[in-house]
Amino acid sequence: MAITYYMLQIEPWLLFLLITLLSGLAAALGTYLFRKSIRIKILRSHNEVTGFLFFAIASFYALLMSFVVFVVWGQLNQTRDNVSNEGSSAMGLYRDIKFYPDTVEARQLMGIYLDFVYNVVDEEFPNMECMKPVVKTPAAFNKVFYKMEHLNPKNPFQVQLVAEMFNHLNTLSAYRGLRASGETEIPSPIWLPMIIGALITMICAMLLDIEHSRMHVILNGLLGMFIGMLFFIIILLDHPYSGSMGIKPKSYKQIFSMERWNNEHPAQKSS
Repeated sequence: MAITYYMLQIEPWLLFLLITLLSGLAAALGTYLFRKSIRIKILRSHNEVTGFLFFAIASFYALLMSFVVFVVWGQLNQTRDNVSNEGSSAMGLYRDIKFYPDTVEARQLMGIYLDFVYNVVDEEFPNMECMKPVVKTPAAFNKVFYKMEHLNPKNPFQVQLVAEMFNHLNTLSAYRGLRASGETEIPSPIWLPMIIGALITMICAMLLDIEHSRMHVILNGLLGMFIGMLFFIIILLDHPYSGSMGIKPKSYKQIFSMERWNNEHPAQKSS
């Protein structure tokens, strides 16, 4: 399991402080020790070259980090859209089942469907948050398909309604598939150049000769904090279902609220 998952269990504000402060402290301490152990005269004679090199490396590193943030942010938004569309299809199917004219078949199908919804809320999303495999929910979803295939519509209206139910079910299945394959975890080989790039950028910043040593330490500390903030953003977006800001099954939970309300107000469920 990725270390970023465990980091997401920390409150976002605390994680932000830890990453930025530790990054800034490491950069400032590294700069201080570097200036203590390197002869300033040698640095000063090559300051123009090291300055150009630092600018080039920092520019390419900024481009790399911007690309990673852009990709992960886009994947997160796409995942949120897929979950939203899945929830809309799930609620549409619930309404179709609830108002199906054959009350006996509707009651049987509703029981199977609510069992699937319960598994999504109780097993599927919690397991996705913990990055564990899902076992019960796919079988419960297949039971919904099986039961709908054995519905016996008795008039054209029921035939049309069953077709609409299958349309919602197929759409729901498609978006569930997208959600299952929509994990945006950054592969380990991508983390390697990001971390090494940060170290190279900081080393180049240490090579710059600034006459005031305290100012040099402060500036590099701020640079380290800024790099830490970029890592914080990437970590926060790395797992869309994990952490306090993870995607939750709001629409599925709303189905239970609607079912509870309909059971408490049976005379008003058709309004």
